[in-house]
Amino acid sequence: MAIELANAISAYKSAVGRAAQGDLPGIEAGESSANDFSTMVKNFAQGAIDKNVASEQLSAAAAAGKANIDQVVIAVAEAETTLNTVVAVRDKVLEAYREILRMPI
Repeated sequence: MAIELANAISAYKSAVGRAAQGDLPGIEAGESSANDFSTMVKNFAQGAIDKNVASEQLSAAAAAGKANIDQVVIAVAEAETTLNTVVAVRDKVLEAYREILRMPI
């Protein structure tokens, strides 16, 4: 778990660095607005969807005997890791939302 957390932190730092340099689609260099977070979440979600689609396509190609099994295993592992990350982020968001609801007004 500690290794996955370290990987997630380094990926987040990398994404923030790319956003600051303007290397992420839809984000200008130095741009700072409320949409930065939503853009980052959209890009993350789209990347997760793309990995899942690629994994499914490679699996179908392997079933037809047209793909290298090594590529299929790597794509499925990447899709699984991405799905686990998405679920973990969702759980943290829900936990934060519940914590906000418990705050006294």
